[in-house]
Formats: sequence, C-alpha cells, structure tokens
Amino acid sequence: MAIKFPSIDFFRELARRMADNAAEFEKLGFCDTVMGVKVDGDSAHLYALTFDVFDCTDVRELASPDDVELDFTLEAPLALWREMFESIKKTGTPEPAYTLNSLSHVGDRMKVVYDDPEGHDKFYRFMATLQAFVDQTSDFDIEWA
Repeated sequence: MAIKFPSIDFFRELARRMADNAAEFEKLGFCDTVMGVKVDGDSAHLYALTFDVFDCTDVRELASPDDVELDFTLEAPLALWREMFESIKKTGTPEPAYTLNSLSHVGDRMKVVYDDPEGHDKFYRFMATLQAFVDQTSDFDIEWA
C-alpha cells in the first residue's frame, strides 16, 4: 500500500515504526527536540515532529511556523526529499551524498532554519536518531505529491 509524501500519515507511520523499533533507537541515545520538516513544492507543507527520549510522541501539520516552537526546521524542495528517500530505498541507508548531514552541509541543498543556536545544536546532537528515523522509509511504497 502506497503512502503519500508529503502527508501527516507518512510521518505518523515513521513515528509508529520508531516505537516498534525502540531497542534500536535506545542504542542511539535519547532525543529531545521539536523538529520542523518543510517540503516546498506547488504548495508548501510544514510538519512538527516532537521527539521525547526514545519516541516520536507527536506529529502534526502546521499552518504556520508560529503554531509550535520549533528547535529547527529542515527545508527542501519536494524533488530533493524524493532523491533522498529514493536513495534510502536502494540499500536501506542513503548514499553519502543523501544523508541529512551531507544535504545540509554540502552545497546547502537542504536548509537548517533556526532562531536559537541551541536549536541548531540539537540538529547535530540528535543527528544519528534523526537519520535512523528517516531511514525507516527503506521499504515504503511512496506516492509522490
């Protein structure tokens, strides 16, 4: 069954899988952040993902970035999100050029937007958990918006 990206169901499925794979995420250490995910395309979509210890406890779509206090937001066009998820699907993990770290550093193809330096720090502090979170899409049948 295909799951649409971007959609609230997409991120809720990732949160459900994180809970089902708790032992794997516990190995990575706790994660305490509210992360924004912005997908730019014909119409922009913004999601807030709340990570609390070893779980993603809340997923919601936002009308405005002011709706929730976000530590940081990852912003990228739909085409780049697609490239990243397709890279993950190939082998279960992204090719080096398509990790969150590489996408946000090399050429700044993905922007990390933050108001407070501590928010920016949280992106790097919890990078392993965030990468493992998106890597769970390796077996998703994604329907692209």
